[in-house]
Amino acid sequence: MHGMAIEWDDVRVFQSAVRAGDYSTAARKLDMDRTTVGRRFARLERATGRSLWEQTSAGYRPTEAGRAVLRAAAAMERAMARLDRDLAPAGDRIGGPIRVAGTAGLASLLLPAFGAFLDRHPAVSLEVVGARDAIAAIQQRQADVGLAIARTKPRDLAGERIGGFGQALFARRGADPARAVVWGHAMMLANPQPWARLNAKDEAGRCVEVDGIAALHDAVRAGLGRAWLWERLAARDPALERLPGTAPAAAAADIWVVHRADLQVEPAVAALIEAMPGILAGTFEGEG
Repeated sequence: MHGMAIEWDDVRVFQSAVRAGDYSTAARKLDMDRTTVGRRFARLERATGRSLWEQTSAGYRPTEAGRAVLRAAAAMERAMARLDRDLAPAGDRIGGPIRVAGTAGLASLLLPAFGAFLDRHPAVSLEVVGARDAIAAIQQRQADVGLAIARTKPRDLAGERIGGFGQALFARRGADPARAVVWGHAMMLANPQPWARLNAKDEAGRCVEVDGIAALHDAVRAGLGRAWLWERLAARDPALERLPGTAPAAAAADIWVVHRADLQVEPAVAALIEAMPGILAGTFEGEG
């Protein structure tokens, strides 16, 4: 149990050091000397009572406790960006590009519900990044915001759960459900988790292979076969009927909006992260 109060200024210094990769670069960006950065870092470790930095074969990396500090810092950064927006003069507005990736094309599926967000922030430009795995896209800096399907949030990313991803078995009404609609090989390589394995290819059976959630739904709707679909989406489609069977508990998953905790959160990105629960709801309620 630590006995010192954590200073947010020390957290900011630690966050800058992680983003910069070393004390010297962070010191230059913060307009401090390297010794001061080291002292602030040491004080933060004393306050938390935990080691926040460790040496690995790939260089220095945050420990699990360090990643927890980074997540808290990212949340504080988003809160300050929100406060800046709330206090900005009416003529000021956020803007800039935002890259969004969604596991199995989830971002593209939700795209129509982004309209209200873009109306509120006309200076924002949106790019939907093609990705089979949103977590990898964020980790590799191919996207700023990820919509990930996962049982739990990755430890090295910041973010929050915005909805469930329950699945049920569906086929087109009156169609022969003997053929399966399954994930293609590349999709399974990117997502070997239990939620995706429900639609893994069975070598013994006939199948149609697809590479995204929308294509999976469309193939089943066209009568090409049966598949485990996102229940919240499929249950709304009158052309589909639910088949007997219950997904195993291990296949349960949620939808998470995630971003890197070690990178500065731009105001436009913070605004989108804050809006994502409403965007997901708007997909089913007709409002963004």
